[in-house]
Amino acid sequence: MLDYTLWPDNFVWQHLHSLGWSFAGVLLVAYLYRTVPGMSMAAAALAGLLFAVEDAHAFPAGWLANRNALLCLVSGATTLSFHIRWRLTGRRHWLVLALLVFTAGLFCGEATIGILGYLAAWHLTMEQDRPRFRSLAVVSYYVVVVCLWRLLYGSLGYGTSGSLLYVDPGQKPFLFLQVLAERWPILVAGQWLQLPIDVWILLSKEKQIIFSLVSTVVAAAMFLLFRPVLKRPVARFWAIGMALCLVPVCAAFPMDRLLILGGIGAFGLLALFVETYLMSPIASAPWRRRAAITLLLFHLPIAAMLLTVGTIGLPAFGEFFLLATKESPTGPEITHQTFIYVNGNDFPVFYGRVVSIVNGAPSPRRVAQLASMLNGNRIYRTDLSTVVITPDNGFFAAPLDHLLVSENRFRQGIRIDRPDYQAEVLSITQDGRPAVVSFRFHRPLEHSSLRWLCWKDGRLQEFPLPKVGESILLPEFKLEF
Repeated sequence: MLDYTLWPDNFVWQHLHSLGWSFAGVLLVAYLYRTVPGMSMAAAALAGLLFAVEDAHAFPAGWLANRNALLCLVSGATTLSFHIRWRLTGRRHWLVLALLVFTAGLFCGEATIGILGYLAAWHLTMEQDRPRFRSLAVVSYYVVVVCLWRLLYGSLGYGTSGSLLYVDPGQKPFLFLQVLAERWPILVAGQWLQLPIDVWILLSKEKQIIFSLVSTVVAAAMFLLFRPVLKRPVARFWAIGMALCLVPVCAAFPMDRLLILGGIGAFGLLALFVETYLMSPIASAPWRRRAAITLLLFHLPIAAMLLTVGTIGLPAFGEFFLLATKESPTGPEITHQTFIYVNGNDFPVFYGRVVSIVNGAPSPRRVAQLASMLNGNRIYRTDLSTVVITPDNGFFAAPLDHLLVSENRFRQGIRIDRPDYQAEVLSITQDGRPAVVSFRFHRPLEHSSLRWLCWKDGRLQEFPLPKVGESILLPEFKLEF
């Protein structure tokens, strides 16, 4: 609201606004490291530096649409600081402030829920002189806030539905547990070893499973590596907090930008590990000393380089959204046409029309996407108004196409009506996806109100409609690793 009120057309000030929140988040986390009992000045300073150069911050700090993650970071770190202050001083006004900031954070983004992991970890590890159950019950104050927020969240229509990539734990708890087992190890491995987890969305299902299994081994290896340090309560606090805070973000598919809260605990733990095996005068466990050096290289010079590269590369990320905008047909006639993308992807197809509208340029009245560009597709024309599409691996084979599709929604013979056509599922695959679909248009395919497009040879181009009884093969648009 501030951006659109004060500088709606000045992206420089909008980015400076985001960077201000990023800077505030780094300062608050650095302050948090200093105030947690058991953290020396050296360990707190190192943890703050590690967090400041973390490359996973590139997207939240540089992508305006992801500013909510920075607000979640600021509110989450403030909540945790106030809560710790309350537990150390006994003054309840700190609890009131913590609850207020936590509530505000929930309205900034769902990721704020992750800070509950650190609150639970505090009571499990840092209050050993108090009855554990009674101490842990304090977290229920925040759980009540989450429940009230969730009721409002749902009643106002927020959340996700009909997506295999985003899973709402409240609507589909069992599916969430399934994706949690797959995604949590990937996030942990990405946090510690700089694995390029953003490529997960481009991998086949088989490669995703392999990625998850390898990440599980990495997570187990990291536990064994840090095991001696975990004897210290403060180390267990950071480790358990990191592990628990990553659970809610598993509702989304693995991305580096989801690690912004996980880094708080990770770098607190790493600083303690480095302090133990590099700063201590007692030389022991040479292999752990080497591991400490390696992790420092990963999370200082390499992370700083990746942060720079990630920031510079943000425009390249935006280019994918603009694929259709730059190459789509133009002219006043398109305002009366529906762009029929024979193959495509949700992002460039939908954003192609949105960007034209925002720029005040002529835009198509509607867009329709028939099949995916990430699959080879055979388009067979049965009559003047109907095409039948048979993808090589069935519809929705690529994970990137799962954003707007849910499971168990298709069966043979089901018909789906759209303004320009009716789709009918002629057959399905063994796992319940459409295998062959006919698209019967309300007008002949050559009608001037329909503009046929396809992605081929690395660019968007006009699609030459086949004659009745003939077919055209569109090859896969290569994006998968």
